[in-house]
Amino acid sequence: MYKYERPSWTGCVYSQDCYFPTWVIPEDHSVTQAMAESYKGMYGEPKIDKWTFSTNGVSIMGRENIPVIGLGPGKEEEAHAPNEKTWKADLVQCAAIYAALPAIYAGKK
Repeated sequence: MYKYERPSWTGCVYSQDCYFPTWVIPEDHSVTQAMAESYKGMYGEPKIDKWTFSTNGVSIMGRENIPVIGLGPGKEEEAHAPNEKTWKADLVQCAAIYAALPAIYAGKK
């Protein structure tokens, strides 16, 4: 395992193993169902799928096994890219879903 030690734009080097484990949360997991219910309550039937880009989930879920669910504004093909755009309406929609999520998730546990 090699170390990632490339400096950031500020020159700071945060050394870490170049290990990015894949992970998945099953569709029937309580956090997946809570997110789906939160979305459905406001916007209709959600599309439950996968992301094709990396997130901090590789550390949180992949390494630490803490459940992670992804939902974000914008287009997936633009995520973490120089041409990424975020529309205000998408931000409002995501904020509403995330605001409803804790109460729904707590009721499912």
